[in-house]
Amino acid sequence: MFVSCSNHSPINSYSSIDSISVLLQKDSLNIELLNQRAQLYIEQDEINLAKKDIDNAYSVFKNDTDLLLKRGYIYYSLNQTRISKESWERCINIDPNNLDCREKLTNLLCAVKYPNCKSMIDTLDLLNNGIVSTRLIVYLKELREYERAINLLKNRLSQFPKEKGSLSLLSIMYSDTSSMNTMFNTSLADNYFKEIIELYPNDYQVYYNFGKSKQDLSEYEDAVNLYNMAIDIDPNAKESYYNLGFCYMQLEEYRVAINYFTSALKLDSSFLLAYHARAYLYDLIGEKEKARADWKNCLMLNPSYIPAIKALSS
Repeated sequence: MFVSCSNHSPINSYSSIDSISVLLQKDSLNIELLNQRAQLYIEQDEINLAKKDIDNAYSVFKNDTDLLLKRGYIYYSLNQTRISKESWERCINIDPNNLDCREKLTNLLCAVKYPNCKSMIDTLDLLNNGIVSTRLIVYLKELREYERAINLLKNRLSQFPKEKGSLSLLSIMYSDTSSMNTMFNTSLADNYFKEIIELYPNDYQVYYNFGKSKQDLSEYEDAVNLYNMAIDIDPNAKESYYNLGFCYMQLEEYRVAINYFTSALKLDSSFLLAYHARAYLYDLIGEKEKARADWKNCLMLNPSYIPAIKALSS
């Protein structure tokens, strides 16, 4: 028997799964109770149990936006994105101003390169006074909408001036050397990188990103200094050692570069690019057997790796 949600007594005081389950024994189709227990299951990462409750609630009433929001999330977690899409679309059809459902749907469709991704982000922008998530701004960057992405980042920073993700993305965008990036500006990039370091001096990723931007500009000595700062914070990040090796290779300090590639391999013995780089340098300095050993390591990891096949056949 269908019972309207508005006829149920308040349930806010029931916060445990057990207490809600007792109530559901008496009223198994109570949408509010099913919805609330599903939320608790989600918080405990019991997604299949949450799905069961939401499916039961949905079988009774299909037009509750909070239920549809949750249903979309649950099915997304279970990799059933078709039902997620249908749930969030239904939610928006019921309430076009529901920002939660709209953002979830936009994220889903942008992730699969939906052609109208940009216009959906624009709609969110209009509905939410110019504020959209950094994740959606990343999609705009991937669409090469650099100016639009940067403007949205500045909107976020007007409300959240110390938000690390937005500052970091802004610095990366200004330092992006892509030929399509009309917003490339090394001075602004440096300013934002330095601002992030001042705000978050113990964050490895900040120094790494700054170092990578310098590396991309062929400013290898500056990049080396920044990667070393990153390693001081996190000595177990193989990418920093690999990039240090690359920088020293460009500076023609081949032995130093080999040592850094070796350090990267000590952290990850399956790091194919580090074997490749070290093999190239061993060959360059005349240590042919060591080069061959590393090319063989490349083939152990990827039997069809063309550079290694060519090197070993010459």
